[in-house]
Amino acid sequence: MGGAPWRIFQRNGVEVIIDVEGGITIDGHTAKPFPCEITHATLCDSGIVATWVDHELRLARMALLSLDEELKNGPTKAELRIDRSLMVSGAEWCHIVDAEPLAVESSADKIVFALWSRGIYCIDSSANEMWRLPLFKDGDKAPPRSNEVSSLTISGDDIIVWSRGGDYRRISLDEGNVLSENSIGVECDLEKVFNSGDKYLLSSKDGWAWELVDDNITLARKFRGTIQDAVHDGSDWRIISWREDTLLRGKSQTRDELGVQIIQNDDSTWMVLDNQGNMTPHLE
Repeated sequence: MGGAPWRIFQRNGVEVIIDVEGGITIDGHTAKPFPCEITHATLCDSGIVATWVDHELRLARMALLSLDEELKNGPTKAELRIDRSLMVSGAEWCHIVDAEPLAVESSADKIVFALWSRGIYCIDSSANEMWRLPLFKDGDKAPPRSNEVSSLTISGDDIIVWSRGGDYRRISLDEGNVLSENSIGVECDLEKVFNSGDKYLLSSKDGWAWELVDDNITLARKFRGTIQDAVHDGSDWRIISWREDTLLRGKSQTRDELGVQIIQNDDSTWMVLDNQGNMTPHLE
């Protein structure tokens, strides 16, 4: 692994480790298919879908990489300065994205993503478009950028699109039909949304978090910083925020390093991957 870990995926018993510099490590082999850090990544049935954005070069790409073959190094930023048309090496497909991806999520062969100022799109794992929808409309008195998509979550056969201002839209994953629209009903600047079925944990940029069940807020809590990761363990939310492990309805414990991701081991214990690449128990 090249840099500090950013995200770990598990596929067929194999760990896929993405670092903050855009490197991907599988079975000890590290490659850097992208010229800079990865902004979004998700696993679909055919491999890993990832995006990169370079604001200086005003370039963005989305690509699907198969995990059944050894990954290759892609073009560098220096090479892109000379030839802006270069794509991701070894990708099953790679496309130029004409606006910044705000969120990406997948389920089996369906990949859903939102592009800034463009819309919400669903493609299959062969990059065929299945449907598209417009973004949230600006409210007359809404704060700037409150209609911007902050997160996508999948619950069963539906995709839920969340805006920074707290509005959310439930959409049929297969057909792209809007099934319902609602709002959490509080002032917020949503940054991340985590879900377990139809239970949701919403994290705002000012440290506030809300649990949402059946379209109702069941609990609100202020944290020391924004939530880095959260999972529902069957009885409560396990959370890592700024140097802190927490149960939403229980105790908190500080940690020395920054937590990156919560992972459940094969023996059902809950561990935290930190920014040094170490794994330690969540709430020892």
